[in-house]
This record gives sequence, C-alpha cells and structure tokens, in this order.
Amino acid sequence: MRFTTNPSILVVLAAVMLCGDASSWAQFMQRGSGTPAVGQETSQELNVTADKLGFGDGGSQIEASGNVEIKRQQTTIKADEVRMNRVTQDVEAKGHVSVADPEWRIKSADAIQMNLEKETGEIQNGDIFLERGHVSMSGRRLQKFTGQSYHIDEAFFTTCLCESGAPSWRISAESMDLSLEGAGIIRNGYFYILDVPVFYLPYGAFPLRSERQTGFLFPKIGNSTRDGFRFQLPFFWAISKSADATFAADIESRSRVGLLSEVRTKIDRDSDFQLNAAYFNESFRKNEKSDIVDRTIADQDIPVDRWSVNGTHRYLTGAGWLAYSDIAAYSDDLFTRELIDRFDLPGTREIELRRSRYGESRFGLFRGWSDTFIKGEWNFYQDFIQFDKTTLQRTPQFAFWGRRFLSNFPLEFRWRAEGVNYLRREGSDSYCGMSAMQRAMCGDGLRFDLRPEAVLPFRAGSSLFGALSLAPRGTYYHLYSPVKKSSDHNVGRQTVEVRSNLGTSLSRIFAVDSLGFTGIKHVIDPEISYLFVPGNDQSRIPVMDGTDRVNRRNIITFAIANRFWGKSASLIETAMGEKDVEVLNPVTSGAVRDLGSLKLALSYDIDKERHGGDSLSDLDINLSASPLNFLTLTFDSGINPGAWQLTRARASLSISDPRPITRKVLDPDFNRPNSVLFSYYFFRRGPNGFLGEDANVNLDAPSNCAIHPDDPRCPGAANQNVASNLGGHLLYHLTDRLLFSFSASYDLQNHRFPGFRTSAKILSGCECWSFTLSLKKEINPAKTSFNFDFNLLGLGPQKSTIR
Repeated sequence: MRFTTNPSILVVLAAVMLCGDASSWAQFMQRGSGTPAVGQETSQELNVTADKLGFGDGGSQIEASGNVEIKRQQTTIKADEVRMNRVTQDVEAKGHVSVADPEWRIKSADAIQMNLEKETGEIQNGDIFLERGHVSMSGRRLQKFTGQSYHIDEAFFTTCLCESGAPSWRISAESMDLSLEGAGIIRNGYFYILDVPVFYLPYGAFPLRSERQTGFLFPKIGNSTRDGFRFQLPFFWAISKSADATFAADIESRSRVGLLSEVRTKIDRDSDFQLNAAYFNESFRKNEKSDIVDRTIADQDIPVDRWSVNGTHRYLTGAGWLAYSDIAAYSDDLFTRELIDRFDLPGTREIELRRSRYGESRFGLFRGWSDTFIKGEWNFYQDFIQFDKTTLQRTPQFAFWGRRFLSNFPLEFRWRAEGVNYLRREGSDSYCGMSAMQRAMCGDGLRFDLRPEAVLPFRAGSSLFGALSLAPRGTYYHLYSPVKKSSDHNVGRQTVEVRSNLGTSLSRIFAVDSLGFTGIKHVIDPEISYLFVPGNDQSRIPVMDGTDRVNRRNIITFAIANRFWGKSASLIETAMGEKDVEVLNPVTSGAVRDLGSLKLALSYDIDKERHGGDSLSDLDINLSASPLNFLTLTFDSGINPGAWQLTRARASLSISDPRPITRKVLDPDFNRPNSVLFSYYFFRRGPNGFLGEDANVNLDAPSNCAIHPDDPRCPGAANQNVASNLGGHLLYHLTDRLLFSFSASYDLQNHRFPGFRTSAKILSGCECWSFTLSLKKEINPAKTSFNFDFNLLGLGPQKSTIR
C-alpha cells in the first residue's frame, strides 16, 4: 500500500535523528523538518509505503506494518512496524529499523521510542553513523535526555571508515555520556587497536566534535642533532565562548626545558586580544657559542634563561577610536633564529621572524573619518644585528593626513603633517665615529614634517587625462646630537615638489574560442609623468629614516601598463557533472577572470644628462600572469639599460592540480591539491651592499685597497658579487593514502643549500588516523631535526602538519 499525504507521521523521521549528536538534530530542525503543531499541516510531501496501513483513536493514532518505508526529501526510514500518536507526539518503530540521510544514518536498530515534544527517548541495539566527523557509535541502549545529552550502555565509538574487518581503533565503555559541548565521558572502558584492547580506561574524556574544547592535544615528538630528543605536550583550555588558551611543556634532552603559553579572546566583532609568552631554561646546553653562525652580530650572548613575549590587541571604541598594540620582546638577539619554530605560527610567519632585522613593539590610537585621518603611535625596536643602545626608537610619532575636493572647482587639497621623536638609549657621542657618514647616521632628535599639496586634475580632449600638483614641504628638527656643529640643535629644510602626469587608456575585446574563453579584453594604459625637486644643503640633517633625504630630482618617467581579462564560456562543473558532489578545490568563481598584467617603467634624469652622467634609470618590469586556472607566473625585475645588465629580479611559478577533489578526508592536508612552486631572486649589490654582510663594519677604519681590493669599501668592490637564491616547494599525493612534501632553497652565490624541509604523511586505510614524519635541515643555526606527529582523526580540531 502506498500513502501520500502531509500528516505528522513525519516526526518518526525526526525521532531517529535524536540518536545522533546534538548538532545533527539542530541542523535537522533548521531544515524545516520539525514536528508541526497539533492540527497544523506540513507543506512538505511525505511518502509512506507499507504492507498494512491504518488509523485509530479518531485519526490521532497512525499504525504501519510490514516493510514500512517512509521517504521525505533525501531521507528514508525503514522498519517492520511504526506507530505514532499525533497528540502526545510519541513514536515507536520496531524491527530492522534503519535511516538513510546525506548527513547521517542509522545502519541498524532493533527499536526506537521517542517523544518529539520533550525530545527524549531511547533506541535499542543501535548502530549510528554521522557524516560530519565520520563518527560511528553503537550501544545496547541509547537514551536521549532533555538539553541534547545522551547516555549509551555497552557503547562503542570510532571515526574509522573500514569497509570490512575491525576498525583501526575504537573506544568501548560500560557506559558513555555525550553532551552538546561535544565531550565524551567513558566509564570502565578500553582503547582498542584493531580487535585488541591495549589499555584500560576506568574513567576518561575525549572530544567528539571539531570545535574548540578543553583537553590535551596530541604531543609533538622529534629529535635534533643539537637539541636531542624533543617532546612537547600542549593543553587547550576553552575558557569561554570568546576566550581560550593553550599551554605546552617543552623538553629537549640536550639543550633546554620550557613552557609556552598563548591566550586569545574575542571581545566583539572589531576587538580582540592575543598574548604569547615562553620561557626556556638551557642548563642542559653545552658549548652554545659554537652554534652561532653569524659572527657579525654585535651581541652574541646566549643566556641560560631565555624568554619571549608576543602579543597583539585591537579595540574599537564607541566613538570610533581604534586602540591597538603589537608586542615583540625577546631575551636575546638569537631567540628568533633558534627557537621560533617551537611556536605554532601560521603560513610563512616563522620564516619572516627568522629573517627579521628587528623585533618591533608598538602602541597607538587611530581615528578615521571619510577623508581625514589621525594617528598617534609609540614604536620600540629590538635590534638583532647591532647593539640596542644605538637603535633609534620612535617615542612617540604623530600623523595627521587627508584629502578634500573644493566645492564647485576641480581642485583637490591634500595634506600630511607628521611629528616624531627619535631617541637612542645612549647618546651618539659614545659610539659614533668621526666620518661625516657615521655622524649623520648617529643623529637623533625631534622632527616635524609638513607637506600640503594642491592637485588639479584635467582632461585634454576625449581620451587624454592627467593632473598637475604642487606640494611645498617644510621639515624642522631639534637635534639632541648635532651632526655638523655642536650648536646646530635647531635645523630645517624647505623644498617644493612639482608633479604632473598625462595618460590615456585604450582597450579592445578579441573574440576567441580557446582554453575555455569566449573573449579576451586587452587594456593599455600609457603614461608620462614629470617630477621636479630643487636641491638643498642637507649636511646638517641626520639620517633617521627616508624622510631625512630629499635629493634634487628633475625626472621624466615613461610607463605603460597592459592588463588582460578573459571571459569563460561557462563555470567549471563538478566532477562528472554530479550536482550533489562537493568540490573541495574549486578553480573558478565567475565568468570573467583576471588573466594578468605587464607593467614597464623607465625614468630619464635631465640633470644627469646635462652633466654627462648616466641619465637613464633601471627599466622596471612587473609581470603577473594567470592564463590558466592552475598556473600563476610572476616576474619583477630591474635592468640597467646602459649595459643591459640585470640589477635585480624576483620570479615565481606556481602550478596546482586542476582535477577536482571530491572525497573529503578529516585530515586537511589530504584535501589539498597537488602543487609545485618555484621561486628565484637575484640582487646585484650596490654601493652600500656590503652592509648586508656586516652591519657593524667600522667605516672609520683605514682600508688599503691596493693590498685588499676586495674590501667592500673599495671602489668597484660593491658590484663584484651578486646575491641569488633558488627555491622550490612540492606537495604531491603519491597515493590516496600517502602524501609527500619537499621545500628547499639553494644559494647560487655560495653554492650551498641554506636549508630544506621534507615530510611524508600516511593516512590509514580506514581514514581515522594519520602519521607525519618530517626532516628539516638548516645552517643558521646548523642542525638537523626529525619530527613525528600522530593524529587520531575526528577527535578534536584537525590542522595542517605539512608546510
């Protein structure tokens, strides 16, 4: 018999949901599949098929028996018998009960009894699977209580997807409690590997869902040629819905023991706070001086007690003021080179900190209106190369800038006013040399810089446009350490900047039928600009940053920009045209796509031409191309047009596998496509390039260029060498269960590998655990490290372990 109607028998379907987790029930209700009120008809179709179908108690009781099958949308429930009271909302299903749903399913159950109004009930001998998290649980009796909590007797739990045989791991318990918070509490339980119990759990807790939750995280295990055996055990504390913390104990058998901590809180949508702190005791370490590779560092002391404090906060007040701070303080100048990899940092942040010249801390206030902005900031720097006592600190800095168009007149007024107090911990007289360069580099004091600007945009005909601008500029100083004369405490500089530019824009659309495009648009933007700045005597002004040197300019710049867009014939469909397949690596998001750009720029110095000098600047080339969804190419370089010599270059080529990933795995690394990245950079050293090798070189020391022509201070020596580096990164799925990663860089100048990292990750056949083995070698400091990472997937949040 087949029956199609809209009665409340639909609640049978909802009742079976209650044996799953709370999130599944909530999602089910949000889809509109909840129970209608008494007397209220549901508008969604319900199909009931049974050998026998009847009604009792005036239609309030529905009874179906014999191969009962209920279908609603994508969910199907089957049982031998189903009985429901539409008044009390009590539901009973008996005999071979099963439920199939895209998000969850009951593989089998003997019987269920549920009250949908109270959301309570029980299921007998049930076996449940939740698609989200790959959670499988079963028990002799499963009870559902008010408030989305469950109790299971003679329970089993696992996240393994084994088609046959015993799961790779599972947890059994005499009783198990699950709550909405996602925690599982077990009593008198065992942890099984395959069918073998490996240890007894009289009482234990484990995370059930992927959201943040208090508990120990998986330990990190490794070994290093210098640090010995390494063990790090993190503990996560979910303080509240908007705050959490992580603490980790770190033990390294040959070098140190330590404690790491991180506290995070989200105050509101625009305000947050984060603080990281770490302490290490290096009593185990021997001969630490031998680990120092860069002997040009001023302070090479490695203390026994080492620490770091890093933090950030943003707070937006009701009046629109943004208070912010970023803190970076370290016990010694080698901390970031040696210990920064102990922290779980996102993306390339670890590499950035290892290569950083400074540790910067800042505190400030910012306020913005529609066209006016104001900022006050304090900056403190920890110099990792030179002594901190010589480092300039900005205490404080004030800036006020904006722009405004005059009404009824095509003139724009721009302004920027900035005041800063540059200060050193020690006066410059105690360490500065006698040369003019060193005296200029050692100055400190107050500076006020005012730069108003008037801009007149114009159009010449229908296709030409440009602008003229005039910007008088005054910079005034009160110096604590005069540069030239001891009486030159108050000095200044006045100048003016005159700018103009003229350009146009040309475009054309080409009809094509290739590479999935129906059309390509090409836009050309040529422009010519002029800059004039008169010369000034700046010998009495120190060099504290780029504002302090404004040299004479009489320059014409020619530039042309080419931009390309492509229109796709259609959006890329999912694998094999299946609409219900989720593609994890979509490669397009719209019909029009940016294909790339090519920009060229060259400047001509009129003054140098008059004096017989090299009047042409480097030819700047900037290329960015993505002709295919899976291919990206960038190239940024400078070429000396006189000798046609490459002065600098930076290039990268990135290729990713365009084939869609349709099988979702709990380990996020296996959801990443195959990819390869090549990078290259080249830099020809200029006159001051030797400072990159030794920032503490004594410029006042005599140099005999006849005996030592390679001395970097000798004429021509600066251009004898180049710095160049080749890098690469590969991520490749050798099989569905084996992932390989390799990253390395090669120093083309010194013919050596500064470092490399390689990893291999194994995913179990049942997709419920993964194991990562990684090897890292580096030269600063020189060491080789082995690391091991094991994860039981589905227990707590999962994150990438391959970089």
